[in-house]
Amino acid sequence: MFVTDNIDDVVFYYYFTWNERNTMSLPVSIPESVSLAVHAMARLAAGGSEAVKLNDLLIKPGSAAHLSKVMQKLTKAGMVRSRRGRGGGFTLGVNASDIRLMDIWIALEGTFETSLCPYMGNGCTIPVCLFGTIGKDASQLIRDYFTDTTVEDIGKLLKNGSHIVIS
Repeated sequence: MFVTDNIDDVVFYYYFTWNERNTMSLPVSIPESVSLAVHAMARLAAGGSEAVKLNDLLIKPGSAAHLSKVMQKLTKAGMVRSRRGRGGGFTLGVNASDIRLMDIWIALEGTFETSLCPYMGNGCTIPVCLFGTIGKDASQLIRDYFTDTTVEDIGKLLKNGSHIVIS
C-alpha cells in the first residue's frame, strides 16, 4: 500500500490517475512509450520469473504494435529478455531492483526532457516567463520520482494490489 504525507507525491498520483482516465490534454506529460514500458515492467516484476505474453503486458487503450516496439527497445537495452514460441514471452533481463524508471525513460526516449510551455527554448519573445518556475518544478518532481523509483518498487505496488492512501 502506498501511503504518503508528501504533497508532491499526491500531485504526482493525481496527475497519473487523471491522465489514464481522461483524454484531456495535461500541462506536463509522460511519453506514451514510457508509460507503456513502466506498466509492462511492473507486470513483469510482479510476475516473478514467469514469461509473460505481450498481450498480457498491454494496458488499455494502448497499442500492441507500439508496446511491441517498446519491448524491443527494452530487450536491446538488456532490461528485458524475450523468448519465442511455446512458453515464450518476456521476462526481466536483470533484477528489478537494478532498474530505475529513469533508465527506462532514457532507453526509450534518449534523454529526459519535459516542458510546460511549448515556446520555452524556441525563441520566446517575452522577457519573463509567465509560468514562473512551475515547469521546472514539475520536471524536477518527475525526474526525482523516476530516479528514485525502481521496477521492484512498482512491481510490489502491483503485486500487492496497493491503493493510494493519503495520510
